[in-house]
Amino acid sequence: MLIGKQSQRKLKILFQYQERVQQRIIYNTNNLGQHTQNQKSKNYKCNDSLSVTQRDLQQMMLKIYPKKKNKLIPLESQILFQLSQYFFIIINFKYYLEKFFQFSKNSTQNLETKVIKQLSKMEKTNTPYQALFQPFKLGLIERTGCFSTTVVSPGLECKNRITLSAMTRGRCGQDLVPTDQHVEYYAQRAASGFLVTESASISDRSLAYGGAPGIFNDAQTQGWKKVVDKVHSVKGNIFIQLLHCGRQTHSSLQNSQAPLAPSAIRIRGQNQIVKQDYEVPQEMTLQDINLVVKQYKEAAERAKKAGFDGVELNAGHGHLPDQFLRDSANKRTDAYGGSAQNRCKFLLEVVQSLIEVFGAGRVGVKLTPVTHHADMNDSNPLELYQTLLRALSNLKIAYIVLKNENDPENFQDFGYPASKKQIPCVFSAFRNYFTGAIVANGGITLEEADEGIRIGKFDFVAFGQLFISNPDLVDRARNGYQLNKNIDWGSVFFGDSKGYTDYPKYQIPSNVLSELLNPLKLNDLFLPNRITMSAMDRIRTPAPYIPTELNAKYYAQRSTAGLIVCEATPVSQRSMSYPGSPCIYNDEQAKGWALVTKAVHDKGGRLFLQLFHGGRKTHSSLQNGLEPWAPSAIAIRGNCYSAQNKPFEKPHEMTEAEIQLTLQEFVDAAKRAKTAGFDGVEINAGNGHLPDQFLRDSANKRTDQWGGSVENRCKFVIQLVQKLNAIYPGRVSIKLTPIGHTGDMNDSNPIQLYTYLLQQLSKLNLAYVTLVEDKSQENAEGFGYPASDKQIQNLYKSLRPHYKGILIANHSITPERANQDIKDGLYDAVSFGQLYINNPDLVYRVRNAFQLNTNFDFKTYFGGDEKGYTDFPTFDEEKKQ
Repeated sequence: MLIGKQSQRKLKILFQYQERVQQRIIYNTNNLGQHTQNQKSKNYKCNDSLSVTQRDLQQMMLKIYPKKKNKLIPLESQILFQLSQYFFIIINFKYYLEKFFQFSKNSTQNLETKVIKQLSKMEKTNTPYQALFQPFKLGLIERTGCFSTTVVSPGLECKNRITLSAMTRGRCGQDLVPTDQHVEYYAQRAASGFLVTESASISDRSLAYGGAPGIFNDAQTQGWKKVVDKVHSVKGNIFIQLLHCGRQTHSSLQNSQAPLAPSAIRIRGQNQIVKQDYEVPQEMTLQDINLVVKQYKEAAERAKKAGFDGVELNAGHGHLPDQFLRDSANKRTDAYGGSAQNRCKFLLEVVQSLIEVFGAGRVGVKLTPVTHHADMNDSNPLELYQTLLRALSNLKIAYIVLKNENDPENFQDFGYPASKKQIPCVFSAFRNYFTGAIVANGGITLEEADEGIRIGKFDFVAFGQLFISNPDLVDRARNGYQLNKNIDWGSVFFGDSKGYTDYPKYQIPSNVLSELLNPLKLNDLFLPNRITMSAMDRIRTPAPYIPTELNAKYYAQRSTAGLIVCEATPVSQRSMSYPGSPCIYNDEQAKGWALVTKAVHDKGGRLFLQLFHGGRKTHSSLQNGLEPWAPSAIAIRGNCYSAQNKPFEKPHEMTEAEIQLTLQEFVDAAKRAKTAGFDGVEINAGNGHLPDQFLRDSANKRTDQWGGSVENRCKFVIQLVQKLNAIYPGRVSIKLTPIGHTGDMNDSNPIQLYTYLLQQLSKLNLAYVTLVEDKSQENAEGFGYPASDKQIQNLYKSLRPHYKGILIANHSITPERANQDIKDGLYDAVSFGQLYINNPDLVYRVRNAFQLNTNFDFKTYFGGDEKGYTDFPTFDEEKKQ
């Protein structure tokens, strides 16, 4: 797809629709160029903040093509679909679109090439959670015209997507002034994208928790200023959460002042702070409402004076704004009650007052749509929160926090159904109604956080309990270190430094294998570590050889690998060696592989498909009666174990036409792999398979251009690489087994052969070459040749100088040896096989110097079900057993 001068004006019109696309940067280009599969749908779902409807697109296209009233023009709509549906987007659509399409009169560069080139410049680290560590401009507000942009609010630079959730910790004295303990506590956690303080009461009639800080007098403001100054001194961002508890308190906590609420409805049960029944609150008059709105504004002014970067309104958990929102607590009949719009009025007035102090780009709101805490419920939460979020979107506030918790059902729920049944997932329910950032909250793991950000469910994650016991949570997440999940619950809400500022930071083990954990670039593909997963035949895909959800689960479990190479995948019916291997020679098989790529990409992984042709190393009974093909009519000695130990057959010697046909089958397979979403392909040119048979003269006795000299025997492999490079530029790789004897393979001069081949491959911009150090099979009758491993006694030292690109080592290498070899420059990364079978979390174990699982049942290696395939536990799961 080309972007030429005729598209310049049309694409500029797309910028006018920028506000329909949430702030994000493009994060992943795996599916660039694919068409949406949902062309017949009336609603095109995007990974952005708002879905783009067919009507929206028609309106946009009418501006571009005013004479074509009933048609969507494919080029521009396809671009929009690709940018929204197939990219994971994380900062500002318009800004990066302008970067990608730097329009000029003669611009005809390929879209994919330009995007990938720009993305390759993005900062990346070796963190296992790439999405969590992409920066974000929180509260960026721009006014966009056809040809110019005005920045209204520059946004707050957040270096990651991890936030500290507001948590009441109760360490203040009776004056409710933050102390030096608070200073230390928040500074310890300042590496997050931004912090949100515990709820700070805005008046002496909004107090709910003994020892929680306030923000309604000068002493409290000065106490908070010390906290803010310290956080800023260590380059942190900090918001303050403003609280009015409404009826969720007791007069004994508020100098005998009666609790306020929108309606005089008591919370059933006891207040757990004072161990007394909740009281019937005083129904607020219009004067009371105006006073409380004024108190919120005054608290915001104090917060600004203290130096806070912004404010967050606590409008959830049954506090006063929540009480106005939900009709289980609000029975008013005036302008603040009744309809959903009226019940949102109080909250919106408060937000407007906060905007007047801080500006919209520095205001957030916390909402708990499915929480029943403090007797809260609503008869129609979907309508309520959709109404509210549309209004907040119009105000252009920086963010909302949505808590998606699984509270116990509220059986005494005023006759309303439990909200969780009405809203199974708050993120999917409300993502399309708010154009600012969405912060997720509520028992979310790091893995779920990274995936959710990547697929566009939300933009930040607010962690609570994890931040209590992991003051260095950001550093642990960035490096994949083990989390401390031991919380002293007796010290969570009250006390001194114990259980507050005394949790230790992670101590790096002295024996950690750091070289393996360094990032690596394969041309434009970034690997967060150098631990890759080798292609391994697992035989879990019966005819018609279409990958299944079981295969997807298996690879997704191992997605923290720097790179996954999927098992050897036949490119045609005549290339099959193992019954039960997934294939890639028809479209249905490609669709099956798409399940796998999506599962891995959703976990943040990268994967190549290994393209495979068995050549003579198969049997006609495995190929629907088709005879095996090979460069020469030389049978492998011995039996084919995958064909019930039948003797290997004499293969058919390939003609010129058959060689060209086979090359085309590889090309077609690579195209299907790209359609399925693979990040690249690996050619299996070892282990006695067809490309290996062309390379080595024990199997290739041809006298034409494909045999004889080293140059001729390398021609098949070199032409294959060149053809695949046209499909996957910079993403083609190859696996070689110079000293492997599998399949009766040997060569009279392997040093000469592989020296020449690697020198030629160095010119072809491969992603990498894998060299397999396979000494497992002695070939005593090597056609008169000495065994290759005796001719090449040190594989990597012998061949490393001849290849200038990325070299990956494979076969029975321990992590300890690989770490030292990489340090010594023998190769750049390592490919593990068996270790990845029983250690799906291999990277995590290596990173933390944890013991590896060595329990392995070879009976489940080839064939079977989930046993011995997807049932191996992670290290953390082992600890629970």
